[in-house]
Amino acid sequence: MGACDFHAPLSGREGKNIIKKAYKTGIRAFDTAFSYSEADSLLYSAMREMGVKRDEYEIWSKVMPVPTLRKKVDASRRRLGSDFFDILMLHWPTREESLFSSLKILESLKNENIAKEIGVSNFPISLLSKVINDFPISHHERPLSLIWNKEWEEEKKLQLKTIAYSPGGFGLLSGKYSLSTPPKDERKNIKALYSPLFPCLLEKIKNLGDKYNTSPYSIALSWVMAMNPWAIVRGVGKDKDLDILTIKMEDDEINELSSIAIEISLSNCSDNIFSHNWMLQ
Repeated sequence: MGACDFHAPLSGREGKNIIKKAYKTGIRAFDTAFSYSEADSLLYSAMREMGVKRDEYEIWSKVMPVPTLRKKVDASRRRLGSDFFDILMLHWPTREESLFSSLKILESLKNENIAKEIGVSNFPISLLSKVINDFPISHHERPLSLIWNKEWEEEKKLQLKTIAYSPGGFGLLSGKYSLSTPPKDERKNIKALYSPLFPCLLEKIKNLGDKYNTSPYSIALSWVMAMNPWAIVRGVGKDKDLDILTIKMEDDEINELSSIAIEISLSNCSDNIFSHNWMLQ
């Protein structure tokens, strides 16, 4: 929900109905960000209409490391109808000095109980290793899927609480897309789509889906579950997406998928799936 180049916008009614169904099915944590704009208001409105109290669900949010960070945090709180965040993270790294000044502000927000826990999002391992030594960072939100598991083994050693997002590879693992039929939006620029191993990965996922009588997305999600991150954030655009279940695969099947994922990730020299490079100067 909210502004994004990777999905069609939902109406306010559709968004709130999905949030309500998610809550009713047992989901108690909702991921948002200042830049998602109206998503904050939809979350607040949906919970208010259901009569759900703030302490009955968690808000995980993100804000860019900019000089106006605190103002944006206050704006998010107003939109969310909440005095605090359960987890508040810097949305993206930056080469600018404002990154470290923003981390200091983030730490202050934790001390002021505006954020119960603080973290970062989309950080490469080199930068992540540096900031956790200087700041009380407890969480890292990052993409983790069969088309992007770069530095995952190294990250596990840092003992952070990793929030994995886009387990379906931004929809590229659904079986709907290929090099000959790429998405028409910004996802067409994700380099994994052009890997010579991508068709092989899709075939493996499809075969496993047939074996376990489930969808390719369910296989992709089940693999991420097997990687055992602290939490998984799923994007949901339709009610039925909430009904997708995971299955338990054999160890050799998980390992085979992991091997392909590692090769696809390593073929991308960038430190992020979007081909951004955020290394410090």
